[in-house]
Amino acid sequence: MPREQTLDTETFTYEYRSNCGKAVPLHFFGKGHEYKLFGLIPTDRHLVTVDKPHTLLLWGADSAGRDVFARAMQGARVSLTIGLLGVAVGTFLGATIGTVSGYFRGPLDTLLQRFIELLMSLPTLPLWLALAAILPRDMSVTSRYFLITLILSLVGWAGLARQVRGKVMSYAESDYVAAARIAGASSSRIVFRHLIPNASSHIVATATLAVPAAIIAETSLSFLGVGMLPPAVSWGVLLSDAQNIAAVQQYPWLLIPAVLVVLAVTCFQLIGDGLRDAVDPYG
Repeated sequence: MPREQTLDTETFTYEYRSNCGKAVPLHFFGKGHEYKLFGLIPTDRHLVTVDKPHTLLLWGADSAGRDVFARAMQGARVSLTIGLLGVAVGTFLGATIGTVSGYFRGPLDTLLQRFIELLMSLPTLPLWLALAAILPRDMSVTSRYFLITLILSLVGWAGLARQVRGKVMSYAESDYVAAARIAGASSSRIVFRHLIPNASSHIVATATLAVPAAIIAETSLSFLGVGMLPPAVSWGVLLSDAQNIAAVQQYPWLLIPAVLVVLAVTCFQLIGDGLRDAVDPYG
């Protein structure tokens, strides 16, 4: 159904009205602008196209006339990769520190555990806000992307480290670890060839369950204006446009990215629950 745009001279905002008397046909696999499929194959075929000068906006446009669907897909790449990369870095830190703490014990274990307890006692969201607020607002999008990822990973590894430590402490008393010591294996070989691989199933399941929290964290920071900032596009940046009630009343489709966040978080939680049940020997 085509929509016509008119400018309100009193409020200087665009108003959209549906025009049911004018049909615009859709063409499947029609011709459009040229692009490279998968970044390799040049083509001009698109899944759905319309005749010029019309423009196909599947989820409508925002107040600046930008395609919400295209921006939501672009934002998915940023929000999801920040969550995945942040969890990957945090998982590496948590698995390594937890394994070292549980295997060597002694004063090193005591020092690491006190630091982990101090980190876990801090409220997560205010800590993220404080760290993100330090970043200069005029820094490049790429630099801000990696720094936000680093901030999310530096806070989320402590819980995994405590869990891995408990696993490793039980594995360290196993016969195969004692046999490796008698055979002359170094501590690093025992840690990386025996202890971490045996705890990998639990690490993978825990990391998968941590991805939704990282996605929500990035979305929250960007929504509050301290995470990713325009011209970057993420789900949090898109939802920041919906803070204005007047804008939501006129453009209710601006809330669609919130639905995508809910779907992504739910999917990762279901996958994490499935992996946890699969690796649980007593399930």
